[in-house]
Amino acid sequence: MANVSWGKKLLAIAVACCACAMIAVPAYAFYYVHSDEGVQVESKGVYEVTCVLDETAQGGAVRSELVIVPEGSTVKDLLNEDVMSSENQNGLEAIHNYDVTSLADYLAGKQYTATVYAAETQKPGTQTTHDGQGTTGEDTQLNRFDNVVIKVA
Repeated sequence: MANVSWGKKLLAIAVACCACAMIAVPAYAFYYVHSDEGVQVESKGVYEVTCVLDETAQGGAVRSELVIVPEGSTVKDLLNEDVMSSENQNGLEAIHNYDVTSLADYLAGKQYTATVYAAETQKPGTQTTHDGQGTTGEDTQLNRFDNVVIKVA
């Protein structure tokens, strides 16, 4: 670097700083949001919860998705956070239709049960949390990686 002009040295330093910043900021943000320590100390964070909607009793399908809810949420909060899009259209109508409804609005007037299976009840070597005992009710507190199964009667 002794024979390099001052401008090129400055450019190399700027590029190195930008590269470090691009790596450090996302890494810090990921740790801050997903760290259990950050959730406990500052009560900031989100929980990843799997939500399964089973409408097979009415001849419908089973729908499953990952829902991100704030820490401290209940099943009732999950129903308001989860969004369903209009999936009954084809072609350009489907592309340009941005109608959405919450899962709570979709289930209004229907008989259903919501069961929460805690992630820590999953037995080793199995693919599902349904091995454990579930907790039924909309006031059930959600934890990270829980599985919520909603069965429509």
